[in-house]
Order: sequence, then structure tokens, then C-alpha cells
Amino acid sequence: MTSSMSSNAILAKARAMYGRRLTEDDYSQLMDCHTVGEVASYLKNRTSYSEALINVNENDVHRGQLEPILRQGIYTDIFRLSRYAKDKSMSFMEFVISEMEIEQIIMCLTHINMGKAEEFVYKLPLSLDKYTKISFKKLAAVRSYDDMFEALAGSRYVAVLKKNRPAENERINIALIESELYNMNYAFVIGAMDSAKDAGDKNELKNLLSSLLDFRNASRILRLKKYFGMSAAEIKPLLIPYGRLSQRTIDELCAASSLTEAEGLINSTYLGKAISKLDRDDRDQMADAMIHDYCRHHLRLSPNPTIVMISYVYLKEIELKNIIYIIEATRYGLSPEEKAKLLII
Repeated sequence: MTSSMSSNAILAKARAMYGRRLTEDDYSQLMDCHTVGEVASYLKNRTSYSEALINVNENDVHRGQLEPILRQGIYTDIFRLSRYAKDKSMSFMEFVISEMEIEQIIMCLTHINMGKAEEFVYKLPLSLDKYTKISFKKLAAVRSYDDMFEALAGSRYVAVLKKNRPAENERINIALIESELYNMNYAFVIGAMDSAKDAGDKNELKNLLSSLLDFRNASRILRLKKYFGMSAAEIKPLLIPYGRLSQRTIDELCAASSLTEAEGLINSTYLGKAISKLDRDDRDQMADAMIHDYCRHHLRLSPNPTIVMISYVYLKEIELKNIIYIIEATRYGLSPEEKAKLLII
């Protein structure tokens, strides 16, 4: 009975929270804004982000301050949702917390690469420190790659960082570290799903997550070929080693001699059906667009609380990306029509 009540509570709460998402009218109003301050003002006074922005002076805020505050608001919502989680859903919450930690680790490494490690503290959501297994306060004090080892001491992240320690005067290979850290986290959540006693739950959860990872891998392969002309050997270490696509298909995609050939191969897989439903030609946004449609469907219809939680988290991440795109486009003076092309709605 308790488990059933917990599941029903998650379903009801997640769907109610999703009901507070930005509407098409909200996006229209945001795209009409002419300054970052106007964007912040609208979000603060007219949307569910009002609580997160309550202490923000919208007349004196810039993009670098706004993003971590908004992200902090999203994670606060997720942790509120986790109070209803029991058993299987808790493994997913550990996965979400680890995603948040990895995101901050990568941001810290990026600032080290830029020679601006001291500026990282301004983008760190320190109020979320109470939810994490690592100390964000220690992370904020990092000034070099080797400082990371002490800041992350005792965590599972240290092994990946030590393995990829750059030689003297070399830049940090952030793309490879990011890939390995996230893949480690995917392995954790997939392992948790494998241990589920209910075969129906196990298959449903694995199908959902595997599809989401396939969307990301397909999009990543196209992007790496399009912008960097990478070879198969260069692409493979940057992919997620999980999903429904066979290794043979992945190998063929990586070895494709052109972007057109790679797109044709993707269209011949089960992903082709999802792509055909997308009302957009921009392959750079393909993964987010497919994830958006897929998760919106499952959030509305799935009776599985963990699947609904997964769907809610990914939908909120896409909403945050939309806001950041609008902020950046506003800074560069793009028209509402140009901004609309960047969004996944």
C-alpha cells in the first residue's frame, strides 16, 4: 500500500510540476525581449521560476549569473520530487545527483583550461551542496587540475581524472573526460535497472533510457562529422556505450564517408521513424527534439513513477536550454523569428 501511495504521489506531483512549464505564450513574450534584464524580469514575475529568481535584481543581472540560478531552481524542484521516491526511484535520484556533480566538474575543468579557474565560483550553485556527495565549496576553491584530486577525494570521479591527467603544458581533454564520467554514471543507473525484480519495470525503464542514449549518440556522430570531420577512431571514444542500436550499426555510422551517408544510415534504424515526425531540419537539435517528444509522451501516459521522473528531468533540462538560447540570442540582437529556430517546444 505504501509503495502504491508513493507511486501515485510521484505521478501526480511530476505531472502537476510539468503543468507549470513555460507555455508557447511565455516563449513568445520571452523572444520579444530586447535585453537580458527583460528576460530575467519576465521569468521572475510571470513564470514558475519566480521562486528561484526572488533575490535577483533583474536590472543588474547578466547571463553568467542567470544560468546557475535557473539551474538551481530546476534541481530544487527535482529534489522536492525525490521526497516522494521509494525503492527503484531512489536509484534514479542518485543518477540525477551524479549528473549534476559531473556537470559542475566539467565546468570547473573548462574554467581551468581557460585560465579563469577563480571565476568558476560565480557559476556554482552552492546552495545545492547539501544534496551532493562531493563538496561544491571545495570545488569552488580549485585552481589547477591536481587540486581536483583533493576536492573530489573519496568519490568515484577521481579515477577518471587521474587516468586522463594532462601532461605538463597540455590542455585538458575535456571531451574525453566528460564522456567517461557520464558513461560511468549511465553504467550505474543501467545496473540499478538490471537489479529490478519486476521484469516489466526493468524492460520499460531500459527501453526508455536506451532510446534516449541512442538519440544522443546519433546526434553526436552527425555533429562530430559535420563540424570536426572526425574519423571513426576519433568518434568512438566519445560515444555512450549503451543503447538499443547494435555495435555493427554504430561502427557503420562512425565509418560513414559523408554526413549524407551517416544520415541515411540513421534513417534506416528505428530512429528514422522518430526523426520523420520532427518538424525541423536542424540535425544539431535532433537529439533534444526527439527526447522532448519521447519524454512528453511518457510523462503524460506512463504509469511508472521512475519513467515519469526521468521524463520530467529531461524535459526541464530542455526548457533550461531554451531559456539560455533566448538569453544568448537576445544578447546578440537576433530577431524573434531567428530565436524561434533555436528552440525545442
